Amino acid sequence: MTSPTYHDDALLIAGELRIPVRAQLEVFGTRTSPQWRGTLDGVPTAMIYDLKDSPEIRLRMPDEQERYVHLREAAHDHEAEFTSVPISGDGTPPF
Repeated sequence: MTSPTYHDDALLIAGELRIPVRAQLEVFGTRTSPQWRGTLDGVPTAMIYDLKDSPEIRLRMPDEQERYVHLREAAHDHEAEFTSVPISGDGTPPF
């Protein structure tokens, strides 16, 4: 049996910021204790530090489900307009 995955649009929310992203998410862990993580593509590089400074970051799915997420460390090309951000999610997977 394969683990659930999600490859589609989502909205990254941090304070007043609303950033449309392309989410590549996967479930891992056990069936009784699933965890999820992934990558958010299309994050404006100029907003990385605003995101890191935000006390609370959520990911909203197209069906309006929201979950808290944590940014994981990643190298960013400061010359690029957009970047990919690795995340880990809180709670049950929203997909």
